[in-house]
Amino acid sequence: MSFDDSIQQLRKEQLAHQSDAELFISVKSLFEQLKQLYADQSYNALCLLALKKYRSAKVQPSLHWFSDGRWSDIPPVAFFQLLDKHGAPNIGAPDYYPNAEAALRAVRDDVMNTNKLADCGFLRTEITAALGITLDTARPEELASEQDSSDIKAENLVLKEKIEALEKRLAAPIEKAETYAAKREEFLIAVIASLYDKNRLTSSKDLLPKAPELLRLVESKLPLFWPAEGCFPMSEEQCLKNLREAISLLERDVTDLHQLRIEKRQMQKTRKIKSS
Repeated sequence: MSFDDSIQQLRKEQLAHQSDAELFISVKSLFEQLKQLYADQSYNALCLLALKKYRSAKVQPSLHWFSDGRWSDIPPVAFFQLLDKHGAPNIGAPDYYPNAEAALRAVRDDVMNTNKLADCGFLRTEITAALGITLDTARPEELASEQDSSDIKAENLVLKEKIEALEKRLAAPIEKAETYAAKREEFLIAVIASLYDKNRLTSSKDLLPKAPELLRLVESKLPLFWPAEGCFPMSEEQCLKNLREAISLLERDVTDLHQLRIEKRQMQKTRKIKSS
C-alpha cells in the first residue's frame, strides 16, 4: 500500500469515528448559523446567495436525509409515496425535498420557524467548501441552549439598565435646576476632597487646616460672601458636618458621589418612616 493509500485509509478511519452530528449539518442548522453570522440579512437574501454559490461551486454537495437516527444519501420517502393513486400530489406526504437546490430554495422565514428543513442536510466539509464559509462544529442548539439564551437576555437587561443609568448621570444638568445645584455641589466636594488628599499637606509641606479651623476661616469672610445675611446659609453644625464629609471623602471605601447621594436619600427616607 502506497503512502497516499495509507493516508486515504486513515481519513476513512477518522471519519468513521466521527459522529453524524460532527459530519453532517441540516439545512435548518446551516442557515441558523449563517443568520447568526449575518444577522442584518434576511433568510431570503441568505437563501439566494447560497443558491448562487452552490450553483457556481466546482463540486456541488449532494443532499442527505436524516432518518431512523442517522444520516443517509438514500431518500427516506419513495417517489410514489408523494403521489396519490391518480398521480396527483399526496397531501398527506411528509415534507420532502428531492435534491439540494429544492432544499435551499425552500429557505424563508416561515419555513425556518418550523422543523421542515431539519431532516435534510449536507456533509459539513462539502457544503462549507461549496459556499466558501466557516461554521462552528457544534450545532446552534448546542451553542445556545434555552438556558444560555435566558442568561444572555438577563445580561442584556442588566447592561441596558446600566447604560440608561449612566446616560442619566452623564446628561448635562439644566442650569438653575435642582439637578444642576446637586452637580455643582458634587464638584465642589470633589475639589475639597482632592485638596485634602495625601495627608492633608500642601506642596510646601504645610498642614492644611482641619474642618473647625476652615469653618472659622470662612466665618471671617462672611461679609464678603453673604453681606446681606451676615451669616452662614445653614447652621454652623451642618456646615461643619459638610466640611468634614468632604475633607474625609477619599479616606472612605465609597467615593462615588452619586452613590453617596442615593444612600443619603435612602437614610432620610428610613428616618421619616421610623419617625412616623
